[in-house]
Amino acid sequence: MSTLSFTGPRFTTRNLTLAAMMVALQVILEKLSIGDPSVLKFSFGFVATALIGYCLGPWIGGWAMVVSDIISNTILSSGSLFFPGFTLSAFISGVIAGMFLYNQKISWQRVLVYEFFQILITNVIGTTLWLYLMSLSSSSSSHTFMALLFVRLPKELITWPIETIIVLIILRQLAKLNLITKN
Repeated sequence: MSTLSFTGPRFTTRNLTLAAMMVALQVILEKLSIGDPSVLKFSFGFVATALIGYCLGPWIGGWAMVVSDIISNTILSSGSLFFPGFTLSAFISGVIAGMFLYNQKISWQRVLVYEFFQILITNVIGTTLWLYLMSLSSSSSSHTFMALLFVRLPKELITWPIETIIVLIILRQLAKLNLITKN
């Protein structure tokens, strides 16, 4: 067992079906959110992201997250605009989840580090950058990157341990059930 997994399962009908179910779960959990999506939003989408990475590895997981983002922001859009930067962040999010969780022993240290990098790269840097770039085209908004960062950073610091505990509990229970066979 290595520190990070850069390989994943083969693309089979079984894994495609599993990916489709995980995408549906991701879309549902992401839509059940609290807060303003343009600044601060909390949802349980992080659970599905971790499950996608745990079950499907980095590459199928990354593409599953892309499909999830496209479905959520085009077909099932709730008024927010589609922005390709968020799709890139979704892909990176799936790859990070797969690298840290696929074929790995689930420990609190691994999940804590996984959540740290997931939150830092996709939420703190990625989402803040995309929101900043989107606000540049809006004449009514004068957000600076640092102002957005200071608004978003406390939420991310608070949710880091909470997300870690929730993901750890769910993945440990899933590992105990031994429902997912790695191939």
